[in-house]
Amino acid sequence: MKAPIVALLAFLLVVSSSHKAFADDDEPAEGQLAPNFKITQLDGTEFQLSDFRGKQSVYLVFWNTWCTYCMKKIPKLKAAQEALVDDIRIIAINTGLKDSVEKTLKFQQQWQVNYPLAFDHGKQITDLYGVWGTPTEFIIDINGVIRHRDGIPGKLEDHLAEWNLKTSNEIADKSLCDEAQKRC
Repeated sequence: MKAPIVALLAFLLVVSSSHKAFADDDEPAEGQLAPNFKITQLDGTEFQLSDFRGKQSVYLVFWNTWCTYCMKKIPKLKAAQEALVDDIRIIAINTGLKDSVEKTLKFQQQWQVNYPLAFDHGKQITDLYGVWGTPTEFIIDINGVIRHRDGIPGKLEDHLAEWNLKTSNEIADKSLCDEAQKRC
């Protein structure tokens, strides 16, 4: 009886610790151009990823109000918003899974969130980025290239010079990127 239970637990551990077990081959990955999207933030303003190309890097976080791991990220995100607002743009998108705009607004107030939040009605952006668990985080550099998918460095300030380094206009305009692989 013990062997099947141990095998089941081992399987569940492998599946839960590696989203690649269910990863779609065409989901955005490190080294690829980040898919552009537009979303209305909770404050009513529009966020469009391409607006930050050539201006500053973006820290994109997919989250939910009920996600305890997401809550553990809040102090880091709040500190980054305060100290690094001119160097990196933070946007946290609620996936909409088992959530609502009302819960998100209440969460924002309760946790005194100081960085922009948005709600993904219909999970369009969540699906575009191949997100199936939260939190899922991306660092998108100033050229629109994904530098990190999860595994975000602890000290963002140590990497900002690299993430905000503009490449030549040809690369920034995607003419030198491999469109089939979406890699630069």
